[in-house]
Amino acid sequence: MEVAGLILIVIGTFFDLFGTIGLLRLPDVYNRLQASTKCVTMGTCLILFGFAVYSGFSPAGIKALICMFFILITSPTAAHALAKGSYRAGVQLANQSVCDLYSDKQVLKISAVMNRDVITILPDASLRQAIDLLVEKGITGLPVVDSEGVLLGIITEKDIIEYKTYGNVETAKVRDAMNINVQTLPPSAPLKELVSIFSQEDFRRVPIVEDGRVVGIVSRKDIIKFLKEEKK
Repeated sequence: MEVAGLILIVIGTFFDLFGTIGLLRLPDVYNRLQASTKCVTMGTCLILFGFAVYSGFSPAGIKALICMFFILITSPTAAHALAKGSYRAGVQLANQSVCDLYSDKQVLKISAVMNRDVITILPDASLRQAIDLLVEKGITGLPVVDSEGVLLGIITEKDIIEYKTYGNVETAKVRDAMNINVQTLPPSAPLKELVSIFSQEDFRRVPIVEDGRVVGIVSRKDIIKFLKEEKK
């Protein structure tokens, strides 16, 4: 029993360690409270339970079990109270957060829907290479970026077809046919803003940009897929 108790204490210590790292590294108070509620609560309870196992049926062991149940009940409640108080005091969620559950309007962010696996192309690539990518990947447009991932424009099926009417597709570069007037949004923007763009403009996709770099893309199909999954 002593060995089992020591093992539980060691495992609990690791949970507390990782929870503490979360408190220091996670982006905002709400994520940090998640770390403390999940990891630290689990770790502390394991340590107390391990101590109870190690001590056996003794006053110290019984006290450890009582403390464990007390923490299991109070820790989630305290974390929720702190989060709610922080929210009412005006503490903002991190940009990485995809949904504001404390808001009465349940604001959903674009980051919850966007496709992070973005296929891009360089402006000096051949137009034939862009065509091959569109066909191979089954997509209708490619963000055009520089070597550092900064958005320069977009090349779509429509752009290529239009270029075909006055240029040579076989010798052209992507920069010759791409559209530099691109509508973009940050991942932290409300999803309804993107939906509004799709409903009012003739866009099939919108690159999601942060600090000038492409971090995602959302197409009309992505919105439809999200609506289907949300219904479930």
